[in-house]
Amino acid sequence: MTDRALLVGINKYPGAPLNGCINDINDMATYITSVCKFAPTAIKSLKDKAATTAAILSGLQWLVTGAKVGDRLFFHYSGHGAQVPTKTPAGEVDGLDEVICPVDFDWSDKRLIRDKQFRALFATIPTGVEFVWLSDSCHSGDLSKGMPKPHVTHRVMPLPDVSHPVHADLAKAREVLRTKKAAAPAAFNGALISGCKSSQTSADAYINGRYNGACTYYLLQELRKNPKAKLTDVVIRMDAAVKAAGFEQVPGLEGSAIVESRAFLSLT
Repeated sequence: MTDRALLVGINKYPGAPLNGCINDINDMATYITSVCKFAPTAIKSLKDKAATTAAILSGLQWLVTGAKVGDRLFFHYSGHGAQVPTKTPAGEVDGLDEVICPVDFDWSDKRLIRDKQFRALFATIPTGVEFVWLSDSCHSGDLSKGMPKPHVTHRVMPLPDVSHPVHADLAKAREVLRTKKAAAPAAFNGALISGCKSSQTSADAYINGRYNGACTYYLLQELRKNPKAKLTDVVIRMDAAVKAAGFEQVPGLEGSAIVESRAFLSLT
């Protein structure tokens, strides 16, 4: 059995900094080494300036290459998310792709990672691999396919100046009818835990004296209570905890029914 984990946390975005992303992946590293028994050498972390588009893509290739039955793979991203006009309209009712924002993100296609890129990468993971993907970022609900509260920001990248062509294209895309039902995203052999729905933002929040992503904080809280609980049950309880804490985002879970029915990063 081979274990691999790629943890990406970005606070130091030029012009749009966050606070809790490094805490998120440090807390997760502690959990997967102490409870899930990942060796420290099985974990690759990309933080702040190291988390460029090229570095994240290289890390993802490292994560999935050679994966075989009985392996455990984990990808955790904490940082900004965004929506951009899709380049492949087929199947995109709203005309948008959900993306994550590497530290060098600039709204150009070369410096973002689209939902479709993730699907292509993760489609290579065979059945029988325990693969879990956590994206604590805005608009993360479809990656597999209000008034801010005190001490809370949101992990959505601010739109560029109105003169920027992406701004105009995005505005046009958002005019597409959203009332039509979108095609279900292609299944993959893993489970995505998303910080929020695709139309929502994820909170970068001050909780109990420090900053964390609300999704990561309450996920770990529930996992520590019962590490052997089914992932579906953990996410249900996490959702309830996020709501009880006053956050409007709705974290989600989608993917392989087999992975969802087992404990977090457990092969049984």
